[in-house]
Amino acid sequence: MKKSILLLTLVTAAFFSCKKKTTATDFTATDVTGTTTVQGVCTKNIVTPNGSGGWTTANKVPATNVLVQMKVNKNQLYPNSIAQGADVYSATTGTNGAWSMSVKSTANGVNGYMTIAGFNATQDTLINGNVKAGLWANYFGTSMNVTLFMGTTYDAGTYNFAASNLNTNPNNIMIGTALVSGTVGLQHWLKTVVTGTAASTSFGSTVTPIQAGTTVYMSFDMDPTLMAPKMYTATTNSSGGYTISVNTVAMGTSGFNQDATIWVADHAGTKDSIQTINGGAGTVIFSKPGVHGNASTAANALYNNEIRNNAHITLTTFTAN
Repeated sequence: MKKSILLLTLVTAAFFSCKKKTTATDFTATDVTGTTTVQGVCTKNIVTPNGSGGWTTANKVPATNVLVQMKVNKNQLYPNSIAQGADVYSATTGTNGAWSMSVKSTANGVNGYMTIAGFNATQDTLINGNVKAGLWANYFGTSMNVTLFMGTTYDAGTYNFAASNLNTNPNNIMIGTALVSGTVGLQHWLKTVVTGTAASTSFGSTVTPIQAGTTVYMSFDMDPTLMAPKMYTATTNSSGGYTISVNTVAMGTSGFNQDATIWVADHAGTKDSIQTINGGAGTVIFSKPGVHGNASTAANALYNNEIRNNAHITLTTFTAN
């Protein structure tokens, strides 16, 4: 009987001992993803003289503030899971046109969908280092599929935007200058008195220079670099004179009328009368203050080497306060 009890005890101990050794351990999931650095550069065409009187868009400048995005589906990152949705990464080009972003990827590689967004802007002209705003244009973007491996750098290279849907600068334009000059004056009443045996009094008008520093405006209908109207300004000297140098083209260039309108805005002052006696120095008879109404003149067909020296403006109307 004692032998039977001892044998039963040993069997029971062995049973529990074996059961303890086969207990399962907990499973811990491990994220095996890493990152890929994705980078590139965006540029756009700019209009420049080709040295032979024409234009070219072969030169390029950085395209700034361009949006670049990368989309990676989650089932690419975790292929044996039921993960849904996607991760989207964004970057914006800087002043040098470069962009960079860090994208989650794996050692086996993930498929990413990269988009470079298009934009609307002017196609500018570069002359002697100076940028001139041009005509409005569409710059279309692009998209592509790329494969990214963790721990590496993917260089997307340079994407150049080409302008479209605009009227390009015409070819064979010879750019030069024309000069427009004149004076600006204010009209006054003139009283002329002659004494002696042939005494007489007559009335007329005279013109005196407008004050120095007065702004003269000129609207030119076709600037050869902007391909659009351009505004010029100048200021008068102590004699009321002004001079404006205009960028223009050679006579006969198709599509260029090269007409200008020159004007002076309303001018606050007085319409003083001037009295002279026996041809002596004039005496000013002050009037009430008011406004001399704006006045203008025209200078048409302004082509290379033209000099228009008689674009005089006189403000003849006056409204007292």
